[in-house]
Amino acid sequence: MEEDQIALIRRIASVVGHELRNPLAVINNSAYFLKTKLCQDGRLDPKIDKHLGIVVSEIGRVDRMIADILVFSRPMEAKPQKLPLNPLVEAAVAALAVPDKVKLKKELGREPEAAVDEALFRDALRRFLDNAVEALGEGGTITVATSVSKKEACVTVTDTGPGIKPEFLPLLFAPFSTTKPRGLGLGLAMAKKIAAAHQGRVEGGNRPGGGAVFSIMLPA
Repeated sequence: MEEDQIALIRRIASVVGHELRNPLAVINNSAYFLKTKLCQDGRLDPKIDKHLGIVVSEIGRVDRMIADILVFSRPMEAKPQKLPLNPLVEAAVAALAVPDKVKLKKELGREPEAAVDEALFRDALRRFLDNAVEALGEGGTITVATSVSKKEACVTVTDTGPGIKPEFLPLLFAPFSTTKPRGLGLGLAMAKKIAAAHQGRVEGGNRPGGGAVFSIMLPA
């Protein structure tokens, strides 16, 4: 991205963060207040409880979107330390909400290591995994693999979903580019930024047999 575009995003993010987060906090507090007042004898009408839950859930979703905009707009500093990648992959996979119709496979290589910021690395991997789960709405298989060469340690996430439309491939890691009905289109762009902060890189595309594949490569 050009420097003037990044500066513009940074200014917009600052305004959005301030002007939206304050009213969101007010709405969240009001929802909590209403729930406590409407709850009688420890019970609450199920329909009211459901809709207040939706309000709180949507507030959380918007807040996470704002957080992504703010993080993406700022310079990213990784604090890497040499770590084995397999335990980090195991932890990210364990934290993933996997629908019943989705199978998850792990193909972990022999002791791949890299200098990584653990929190940032897991965030990038989570974004790949979340995309794979969304792609498999009707069910399928996600495979997470690790490998290492003399120069790079690699983590790859593949799925058996519909794959990526050819016209979208050139914009795969571009910010604010998405084919989803909801979302900002920052997930893959954030993964790319995290990899770059580690002097690494990302790749993505379609598998020959169908589905999508995404990889993050870091200096070994």
